[in-house]
Amino acid sequence: MTAPTTTRLATTSELEEVAALCTAAFADEAVIAWVLPNPGTRIQQLHSMFGSSLGGAADAGALMLAVADGERIGASIWLPRTGRAQPMELSAGSDPTSLRLRAVQKATDTRCPESAHLYLQSMAVLPERRGRGAGSAMLTSGLARAKERGLPVYLEASTRDNRALYARHGFRDHGEPIHLSDDGPSLQPMWLDI
Repeated sequence: MTAPTTTRLATTSELEEVAALCTAAFADEAVIAWVLPNPGTRIQQLHSMFGSSLGGAADAGALMLAVADGERIGASIWLPRTGRAQPMELSAGSDPTSLRLRAVQKATDTRCPESAHLYLQSMAVLPERRGRGAGSAMLTSGLARAKERGLPVYLEASTRDNRALYARHGFRDHGEPIHLSDDGPSLQPMWLDI
């Protein structure tokens, strides 16, 4: 019998393991696959990206893990925002990856609500552990934190399945979808008042 999924915040001492988890969990995600279309180099590029970006989320107490049977199986990032996002500094390169990363950032930043909220920036579960409650466990914990802070929650759903998951937890569409250029995926902004 499988133990129930629990959640906890990641610590900075486990960032290498969490980067490996995120790399595996996000490797087939729609936006990641669009930004990094070459499956032969995607894993290495993803690991490098996560290795350099997760520390800030962990330091801020915003990096949540799903754990089952003593194994980390999912991760999500919940960032408090007082208004529109401050643009992250991205590579100024003209290579396809840099151009697509900037396109995603620009498209999502322009749709970010101006009011204070908790932003579910990303959430993923290891492919072999999907559909067993890890996403719901992270959502339940994240929404409890939002309620403690008195903040609504905003996110962009990148697939029909995760949009349905968020809807089951009370999220509603927040405007029209965001369409990424060059046959990129569409993201559906969603909102939940707490």
